[in-house]
Amino acid sequence: MDVPQPRYPQDGWGRRFMDKRLWYLIAGTRGGINRARILWTLHDRPYNANDLATRLALDYKTIRHHLDVLRENDCVMTLGNESYGTLYSLSPRLQVHFEDFLEIWRHIEPRLGEK
Repeated sequence: MDVPQPRYPQDGWGRRFMDKRLWYLIAGTRGGINRARILWTLHDRPYNANDLATRLALDYKTIRHHLDVLRENDCVMTLGNESYGTLYSLSPRLQVHFEDFLEIWRHIEPRLGEK
């Protein structure tokens, strides 16, 4: 008996959906520049919120807020158990669509001096 296999759109994990979501989170909302800086930093390797705050010279609570927003929108994920010192990394979905992020990054790069 043949079992039907799921069909995935040609654009992978919903490229258009992720593209719109990223544009909104980064270019269309207050705090988008900081969210972009967080994603850019997490592209190198996982960090915890305290390390991100130090590295990006932002308040810890600000970093936590942005990480929560990014996590709710499937842009970052936690590694291991959730406790103090939890590491954050890019979600698999964002890793697949990182080129979309880079396009937005190039668009906002002139504004990166802003907070």
